[in-house]
Amino acid sequence: MHTDVAENMEQQLRSLYEEREYLQDRFGVSSTEEIVNMVECLEAQLRDFYSRFGSTDGFGDNESAALLSRLKELSSTLDQMYSKKSVQFFIENDRPTLRAEWSETITQGESK
Repeated sequence: MHTDVAENMEQQLRSLYEEREYLQDRFGVSSTEEIVNMVECLEAQLRDFYSRFGSTDGFGDNESAALLSRLKELSSTLDQMYSKKSVQFFIENDRPTLRAEWSETITQGESK
């Protein structure tokens, strides 16, 4: 009976260490306090992001759907005309910016 209890406790301890190792490998933190701190920091960053750049309030679903539909149409038209497409998302002058570029490599005939 004592052996079963000891084995059970050993398995629980192994499981706890495995969970801590996973958290450390995955997020770089393993203690409860560090994880709570990390989540609170992420929440603060999101609040700051939305306060700086605004939210989507006031930009209704119909307008969003119409804009996305138009962008998809333009993209599919350009996709057919060009062989290369790149899409970039970055912050420029404290504003989120999405940029899509289409390009084609044009080669001239062989020189004789």
